[in-house]
Order: sequence, then structure tokens, then C-alpha cells
Amino acid sequence: MNEVSKLEPRSVEPAQSNDPILTLIERIAVNPDVPMERMGQIMDMRERQMAKAAEQTFNRAFAAALAEMPDVPRSGQNNHTRQSYSTLDDLIRTVRPILSRHGLALNWITGIDGNFISVTAVVRHADGHQITSTQVGERDSGKAMNKLQGGGSTETYLKRYTGFGILGLSSGDERDDDGRSAGRSAPTISADQFGRIKALIERKGADLEKFLAWVGCENLEELPVAKFAPAIAQLEKKADAQ
Repeated sequence: MNEVSKLEPRSVEPAQSNDPILTLIERIAVNPDVPMERMGQIMDMRERQMAKAAEQTFNRAFAAALAEMPDVPRSGQNNHTRQSYSTLDDLIRTVRPILSRHGLALNWITGIDGNFISVTAVVRHADGHQITSTQVGERDSGKAMNKLQGGGSTETYLKRYTGFGILGLSSGDERDDDGRSAGRSAPTISADQFGRIKALIERKGADLEKFLAWVGCENLEELPVAKFAPAIAQLEKKADAQ
């Protein structure tokens, strides 16, 4: 019968690592004399280090992906300005394969607060870092639209704007047409600005038709960005006078 020898206790050596912070954590973990508060501080330091590394990786991947981006097709047609523009589907079909090659993904998060829809575009990297862009707009109340359809229309509109915005791409709305549309092809107000000015018009009881005639637009969505601040000031001035 073989004799079983007694095993002498021995110290546990931490695993070797090229990361000095990780090596320090491993050494502290096997030292019973180190207080837990100190361990927590080291872990926080490690998390900040990892977050910074993930951000740097994201920035490199994002820059490389944008360098490969082609012009987004413009299959949409604005019936008022006769100007072509890129639809949400055009954007998704163009950018997602390129983003994926660099470990990136684009998606949206939607929220509802009463009659307002919020959409947040998210570009995230496989290592965890992400950037976001949020726009808020009122539910579309166009003719022949029920409540659900109006919400879907606004959501699509906001996804399109936030998607192009977060990637720094042109949707076609920004193109100049040499004045053929009397300035309506200039950059128009964002979804957030649209929601703000529409809410102000309703709150102050302003006549929408007269307001559109004053700003020279057929509808509120086509209000140029350059006219947004003067329009807000005019509405506030009208309210003060009343």
C-alpha cells in the first residue's frame, strides 16, 4: 500500500500579466492584509483604464469606417422642392456593412412621452464604447393618419435625421439648388426645433396659415434653420403684445 505524503501549504503566485494594473489587482487579491476599500479603488482605476482603451479603439474604428463611406443613394423625392434625398432605408443599406467590418453597429432606441416621440441613434463598438444622438418630435398628425401611423411617421423621420447626423453624412436635404426653390432647399429645422416651434404656435394660439405665409413656407417642416430664431422671436413678441 502506497504511503500518502502530507502536502505542505504553499503561497499562490499571481498569474503573469502584461497589464500593470491587472498584475497589481492579482497581487492584492491574494494579500489578506489589504483593506477592501483599497481593493475597490484599484478596481475603479482598472475600469477607467478599460473604458479609455475602449474609447480609443472605437475612435480608430469609427474614423476608418467613415473613410470608407460612399455617398448614400438618394431614392426619395421631395414633392415640394423637387429635390432628391436619401431615405432611412438608403442609409441602413449603405452604412451597416461598412460599420460591421470595423466592429461597429448602428441602431436606435425609441421612447414615447405623451404626444412626443424621442429617438436616440446609437453607434457602438464590440469593445463596449458607444456614442449617441437624440432628437424629439411631436407625433405626426397628417391627413388620413391614425395615431399609430402618425407615431411611425415621426419615428422614421427622427431615425433618418439622427442616423445621418451621428455619422456626419449628407442626406441630400442640405444641397443648394441655386435658388430655384426660393431658399426652401436650404437646411431645414431639426426634429427638435420642429417640436419646439409647433408647440409654441399651439400654446400661443397663433394662426398657422398666417405664420407660414410670414416665413414663406408651405409647411412647418420646411422652415429653414436660418429662420428658426426670428420665427421664435416673432411668436414670443406676438404673445407679449396680446
